[in-house]
Parts: sequence; C-alpha cells; structure tokens
Amino acid sequence: MEPSLSRRERKKLATRQCLMQAALQLFSEHGYDATTVEEIAEAADVAKSTFFNYFETKEAIVPALMEWRLTHLEDTISATSTAPVSSVERIKRLLHLVIDDPLANPALARQLFMVQRGQQNMQPIFALTALISEQVRQAQQAGEIRDDVNPTDIGSIIRAVFLHQVVNWHCGDKQLPLSATIDRMIDILMEGIAGPNWRPSP
Repeated sequence: MEPSLSRRERKKLATRQCLMQAALQLFSEHGYDATTVEEIAEAADVAKSTFFNYFETKEAIVPALMEWRLTHLEDTISATSTAPVSSVERIKRLLHLVIDDPLANPALARQLFMVQRGQQNMQPIFALTALISEQVRQAQQAGEIRDDVNPTDIGSIIRAVFLHQVVNWHCGDKQLPLSATIDRMIDILMEGIAGPNWRPSP
C-alpha cells in the first residue's frame, strides 16, 4: 500500500489542479493566445511566480491539460454504474466524451494543436490511442472484435478516422450530428473486424 500523501504534497496537487482548471476556463473563454500566465495565476488565486513552480512556460501546461482531461475520460468510461456493458459501445461513449470536452472546441483545439506541434509532444495522441486500444482489447475478450487483429493497430485506425471525421464535420459536412457521424464510423469499421458476439446498434 502506498503511503498517504503529506499535507504539503496534497497542497501542491491542489494548487496544480487549480492552475489547470483556471487555464482550461480561460482558454475556453478567451482562447489560448489571448490568455496570459498572469491571468491564469490570478484566476487560481496564486502569485505569478507560483505558476512557474509547476509549469516552466504557458506552453508547458497544454500537455498537462490534455493528460488531465484524458484521465477524466478514462475514469468516466470505467465507472461501472454509467459505462455501457458493450466494449464497442464504450468506444463510442469515449469518442462522444472527447468531442464534448472543452478542449475539443474547434478554435481552441486548433490553437492547442499548433502549440503541441511546436513542442513536438505527441504524448496526448499516444494516450488517446492507448485508451481506445484498451477498449478494443476488452471487446476482443468479450468476442465483439476479432482476436486475430492487433488492438493497437485498431486503436490507431479508430483515432485517425475519428480525428478526420471531426475535422470534416467542423469544416461543413454536417449531414448528421457529430455524435451520430462518429457512431456510423465505428459501425462501418466493425463490419470488417466484428467478432461472433458483436451485435450492431438498432
């Protein structure tokens, strides 16, 4: 069993969380470029110097924000009281949560993508792929997806097609709601990788 955190450690974690929550709110309201470190610190009720105790630069908070939101998504789809029984349906739920997340706002997402590309930090993309791939593994165990395909390959394909569909939708192809477009994408992919126990949604 891991030792419980000290009061000092709990305070540091709480301060870091406050900074990320403040940054997320300000980025969502004003955009990444228009938000300053001073504003983030003020919203978190800490000194500007405190921000730099946790993040070297404003850019450094971006991957931390993405990791935090992905952890939240993972906790949400893992909650037994709310998660669908079907692993394939959990993949759909996960992707719905991604598109509903504040970081997925198109204008903000473009700004954050440029920051990530400048940092050459692909960890959030890898983390999303890993999260999808884990649901693919569970679907294989449940017989919903064939067990002769590599779950990481399928996770990468789903992630790539998902991001492509999101971009297309925001660029004007809005024949269906985005969530329905994502569900249709998963159903089409399942036609090629379905296992014996998969049943399409009615």
